[in-house]
Amino acid sequence: MADTRTRNIQTLDIIRANNMIPSFNKFHHLNKGNDFKRWDLIPRYLAIEEHFSENDFGWEMFRKLRIHQSSEFSDGHGQKLYDQTARNEFEVLIDSVKKHGFKRRFPLIINHENFKITKGWLRFSCCLYFGIDTIPCKYDTIDPTDGYDLNWMQNEVGYDTKEINQIVACRDRIFDKIESEILDVVIEDEEDAEEN
Repeated sequence: MADTRTRNIQTLDIIRANNMIPSFNKFHHLNKGNDFKRWDLIPRYLAIEEHFSENDFGWEMFRKLRIHQSSEFSDGHGQKLYDQTARNEFEVLIDSVKKHGFKRRFPLIINHENFKITKGWLRFSCCLYFGIDTIPCKYDTIDPTDGYDLNWMQNEVGYDTKEINQIVACRDRIFDKIESEILDVVIEDEEDAEEN
């Protein structure tokens, strides 16, 4: 059950807990483990990029993921309606976060011990896109599955090799973009605190 208190958690702490920093990045040593196993985050981020005309394939990637999840977590009926509704709701969320920032009344739900996200991957992808460095979160005791690796993306969701390459390239872009917005700022704050 989720804790009723909302806490502000550093985005970097969630990134580290989910081993999201690529191995070639100068901050990769900050990861809590070795392998990034939440590649399902990336199609969500690609959809945001397409929302702002930065690519022409993000919504298709998002659609594929949502159709798979619809059939995985339900009986698989009504997928076209589910797909379009999910996209429409996500576009509203993207525009809201752009205009108003991350609303505290809609916190992420994260595991209280390891900071892995239980609920809120769409909101988290918005935080990454807009460079939000602190996120309202509530704690939960559920330890979410993190078996969404590239094999799962290809074999279960059905992304082809070109799409997998686009997903990997996007993960790398995310960290090029947020390095100065989130990672460098947090490291500088930690270095300043150590000096004082």
